[in-house]
Order: sequence, then C-alpha cells, then structure tokens
Amino acid sequence: MANGLLDGLITVVVGTISTLSKIPGFIGDNISKLNDFIYIRYFGLPFIVLGARQTGKTTLIHWLKHGMEDLQAFEPEPTPGGGDPVNRFNAQVADETVRIHIERDVGGEYAMWETDWIELFRETQPAGIIFMLDHTDPLVHKDALNFVLQMLEEEENARKKLRAILILANKSDLWDGKTMEDIMANYRNETRRAKLLANRYDLWLEIHSVSLLTGAGVEEALRAFLNRIRPRPKKVVS
Repeated sequence: MANGLLDGLITVVVGTISTLSKIPGFIGDNISKLNDFIYIRYFGLPFIVLGARQTGKTTLIHWLKHGMEDLQAFEPEPTPGGGDPVNRFNAQVADETVRIHIERDVGGEYAMWETDWIELFRETQPAGIIFMLDHTDPLVHKDALNFVLQMLEEEENARKKLRAILILANKSDLWDGKTMEDIMANYRNETRRAKLLANRYDLWLEIHSVSLLTGAGVEEALRAFLNRIRPRPKKVVS
C-alpha cells in the first residue's frame, strides 16, 4: 500500500516536472535535468524487446541484469505464453547505472505476436523498442519485423511515447566471416520501410551487429539506445 502511494505521488510530481521542464531558460533546463534523474534512478527507462524465437531476447535482459560474467552458463527456458514478468532493475551500461523498466519478457512464437506483443505494446506505451534477429531463418525474421512495423502504424495510442527503435543482428560470432551488410541484405525492403516509419514519426533508428555471447557490440548499441529514450539525452561528442 505504501509503495502504491509513493508511486502515485511520484507520478504526480513527475507529471508536474515534465510540464515545467518545457519552460525555456535556466529554470526549465534544470527541471529537465531533474526529470531525467528521476527516470534514470527511480521509474526506469521503459522499453520492450521483441523478435522471433531464439534470437536472444531473454538473454539480452539477463545481460542487462547481470553483465557478461554471468552469461556463459546461462541457458534460458522457452518463454511461456503471456510472457514472464520482469521487475525493474539497475543495469550498468558503460560508465552509468541506469534503471530499466521492461515489464515483461515475451516469447517469439508466431501465436504470441498478435497477443503478447500487441498487448505489451499497448500496456507499456514504451519509449523504445529493441527488435532482435539473427543469421538463421530470414523469412521468419522478415515476418516478425514486418509485424512490428505494421503494429507501429496501426497502434497510434501505444506509440505516442515512442522515441527510438534499435534493431540488433545477434550472434555475430556465428556468421562465418559474413558482415552485417551480408546479413541485412535479406532485409532491404524491411529496412527501407523501417526508415520511412522512423522519418514519419520522428523516431531514432539504428541497426547494430552484436554477439550477446562474446559481448561484441552490445554495450555500444545499448548505450546509444538508452541515451535516446531517456527524458534528457546526453550530447554525444564525435
């Protein structure tokens, strides 16, 4: 009960802060920083992880929770219908501790797309979506990605807080010398469609090659994504 009251109070405070942060000048700037701090430290950055079965969705969540040192022996069970609840947790990404709010880990079977995926999207109204694919079964991954893109178009209310989409081409350690360009050549139409949607709805979109098993590319991709969905993105100096 106490936690519910605290959450309610903070929600009201954050709503007020979000409004005040739009005030130009010194006051608005500092309130914007406070709003960012509350999400990073308390509420958590809200996003969902989607993709066909066995692409690494559960492993990615485990990576965020525990880091590389706990990943070698990790063998996830198939995710059940309805998904597994995920409590908010702190993740160490690069040099910053960030609170994560994923809500549920959902499966990737065809039957779950029109139920679990859409339901999760509507419930959470996430700031970001991570979509995962790998080098196997391009036709299945194409269907899954097209489903997500169609969902974005149709679910206007669910996407109203969306800021960023990150596509992760996972298992780069198993590509046998192929590059990300080789892998993504199978998804030219889907990539074009994703870019058009990103432009239409003013979304950040990037595609990264990663290996959750070795850690290659993971931290860089997540750092860029999480920075884009926080209330006050940090300026990146190139």
